[in-house]
Amino acid sequence: MALHHKDIGAIQRAVIIGSAIYCCLVTAGTAFGFSALMPSLLKVGAFAKVCQPGIRSCNEQIARLTGMFTLASSLLNIFTLPSGAMLDALGPRATAAVFGGLATFGCWIYSLGPENDTNYTVGFILMSLSGPYIFNCTMSFGNFFPAHAGLITACLVGSFDASSGDFAILASMIDTGLSFGTAFRLLALMTATCWLTTFAWPDSPVESAKESERRELVKRDVWEICRSAEFWLLVYTASISMISLNFFIATAYPQLLSGGLSGEDADTLNSDFAWLLPAGGIVFAPLIGTIVDRLGVAMGYIILQCTYGAFTFLLMVYSTIGTSYSFPRAAFVCFAFCRPLFYTLNPVFCGRHFGQSNFGSSFGLTLTIAGFCNLLVQPLASLANTRGFPLINSILGLLQFSTILFPIWLMKRTETKHGDTLPYSSA
Repeated sequence: MALHHKDIGAIQRAVIIGSAIYCCLVTAGTAFGFSALMPSLLKVGAFAKVCQPGIRSCNEQIARLTGMFTLASSLLNIFTLPSGAMLDALGPRATAAVFGGLATFGCWIYSLGPENDTNYTVGFILMSLSGPYIFNCTMSFGNFFPAHAGLITACLVGSFDASSGDFAILASMIDTGLSFGTAFRLLALMTATCWLTTFAWPDSPVESAKESERRELVKRDVWEICRSAEFWLLVYTASISMISLNFFIATAYPQLLSGGLSGEDADTLNSDFAWLLPAGGIVFAPLIGTIVDRLGVAMGYIILQCTYGAFTFLLMVYSTIGTSYSFPRAAFVCFAFCRPLFYTLNPVFCGRHFGQSNFGSSFGLTLTIAGFCNLLVQPLASLANTRGFPLINSILGLLQFSTILFPIWLMKRTETKHGDTLPYSSA
């Protein structure tokens, strides 16, 4: 049973939201800062056994590291459905507590990576799986203050993106002399403090008064949701967007090298990207909140596609001209806006249109299907190594453009329903 936002005092609600933001900063999207950690992993010799003796790094080693990220990000989405069902059944508190413990354990296992390459894979998978599931538990918390629900959700998503900077911070600490193991044991300690705060969270999802009034409108059986056109359009949009975003995260460093830059220059730009990605989640949070609250979800998806188009264009220019800092940095800014916008729009749409009581299942099923599609990132990365990144980026750009059908369909559907106040129509 959902919790009404007025059942808890304002101060307690604010404290819960603050703790949720902290947890998202520490755990939610940490694994997506993978590109920042790639140089450090190469330096400490992760998977170096596949290279010839005396070689600093090789394509096989990079492929192993990229494969580790692809496997983890795909499993994350594949298991979102059972984790969503767990959220619906157990509530935010119990679900977050379980995954908070797993995230802590994953950080500790990852710290043992230099002792055995298997620890890198196991630890990374646990971190990748647990953090976003903790984030999903917070998606109804925006309803603690319904008038600012979009802004709160955007702040949580911003914290999700900002958490990818955790790896950038750890990479900087490793570069200054801190051992790899010590750096990740420090992250494990911070994750443990996050785990403790989850015990203060509500044991039921939160709904606003407005949602209570329209509960009958949005309350559906999960199988009824699966038969709707908007669900499959959402799945298509989420799948294409996820492949596009994760492909660039997994291949950012090789793409920079392919543009003709020296290893030192590529390291500099890769570091810029590592910091811009989390910074974008914070800086763009107010703008994203305004888009969702004022312009609506449909317009938000249109803005997403347009911005991603600009990102693809800038990458193509860089691939053509090469040896330029301006175009990749501009592309990074576009990407840093697209990612938090994408991860805000999907849960907001599911919560508003399918209802908080079905949020875990509807959002989970969407990301599970998208997760299977995300397995294409690894073969696409391999193809890019032989056929070139411009070809793959062009294909992904065209596919991303095709997802504009989703918001257009939503707008057309709204126009035919005069007086209907479906959640996706304008709010």
